[in-house]
Amino acid sequence: MNYHLTAIGTTEKIALPDYGLDNVPAKVDTGADSSAIWASNIIEKDSQLQFTLFGPASPYFNGKVIRTKKYSSVTVKNSFGHSEVRYKVKLRLGIAGRTIKVSVGLANRSANRFPVLIGRRTLHGKFVVDVAKRNQALGNHKVLMLINNKSAANRKFTEDLMSKGIEIERVTYDQLVFSLGGEGNRITITPSGADISDYGLVYFRTSKVHGRDFVAAAIAQYLANRNAEYIDRSVNLLANPDKLYQYIMLADNGVAVPQSVFMLPHLLNDAYERLVVDLGLPFILKDSSGSRGEHNYLINSHAEFSRTLRQAEDLDLLLIAQKYIPNDFDYRLITLGGQVVLAIKRTRKVSETHLNNVSQGGRAELVDPASLKPALINQAGLSAKLFQLQIAGVDLVQDKVSKLWYCLEVNKAPHIYSGSFIDEKAAAFANYLNQRLLI
Repeated sequence: MNYHLTAIGTTEKIALPDYGLDNVPAKVDTGADSSAIWASNIIEKDSQLQFTLFGPASPYFNGKVIRTKKYSSVTVKNSFGHSEVRYKVKLRLGIAGRTIKVSVGLANRSANRFPVLIGRRTLHGKFVVDVAKRNQALGNHKVLMLINNKSAANRKFTEDLMSKGIEIERVTYDQLVFSLGGEGNRITITPSGADISDYGLVYFRTSKVHGRDFVAAAIAQYLANRNAEYIDRSVNLLANPDKLYQYIMLADNGVAVPQSVFMLPHLLNDAYERLVVDLGLPFILKDSSGSRGEHNYLINSHAEFSRTLRQAEDLDLLLIAQKYIPNDFDYRLITLGGQVVLAIKRTRKVSETHLNNVSQGGRAELVDPASLKPALINQAGLSAKLFQLQIAGVDLVQDKVSKLWYCLEVNKAPHIYSGSFIDEKAAAFANYLNQRLLI
């Protein structure tokens, strides 16, 4: 049958009729050759591929396992030097009133604003893209206003804007839940569960949260990573890269971080049961701006959780809850100019602590970086590069059960002049400075 070209916008809502899914947001990208869809739990066995559309963090995830023997695969190397197998399958997609069969790549799109990407091959001979229709199909013209409190002044300001035809939803920072790592980053509003990147525009009415700006900076970076619109664009430049900001950047760029949850105290106080479900026991509570292993607590019970929150309130700390990674040691990799120059293996001495930090009694051992797997070296270099750090200390830990490696932190001040192996660090730093002088 001959069709005329159908005009679509740069964003559309699509259907997956074979799986009962509708109104799934998709990005139409004429710069991309192929189409892709978010998939998880991808397993190839006995010439059969099984997968689940989307991931648990997605509102479109239904957990249904799809099995097929009709698929193709290609092996590529990722940014860490690991070989990855990428799969393609054919799915029926409903787009702009038409249902077509499309070859799509299965990918982890948890860090993307749109779980589906429509590329040129799908468009060819069927659709024409009208850039003037951007966002029209999504019907999302609402402004999300982020505020510290719903004061009378804020309410009056909002009412004035709405009287001029602007649709606004006011949300306090206390209503936000940050789910990081695991199946992908999400920042959602409680109780609706809406993702903040789904709004037409996010307006930071205030950027100081509990007297700090790193929370707003982390939110702005999350939006920027998803090409979501927000104002003012300078918000993500306000803060030093604390742990919350770091985890968003790292996980969105393919660096594995421990599964984490961040909430402001208003929500965190009543979140113990949720955290047990999400993270298991024991889990970690740690200061988002902490260093040297200070204010880092292993939580085994509700009593310990409540006691730690009281201490945090007294010290005016904002805490991140994090899945505990069972381990025997960790690495501090010192990078200069993106290159790993020193590797320090840190092992805790006493059973009373879960921390390997030398400042918390851990034992330090100098390790030849050449003895480490290239993937770890690549991970450290990428982690430093993401924050444009020429001098960095990247902390990596391996889960001794799963054998997976995670990035715990990227330090912009990795104790070059203090701590263990000062002479070795000074020599490496002097060599780096000489190299820079020759540039």
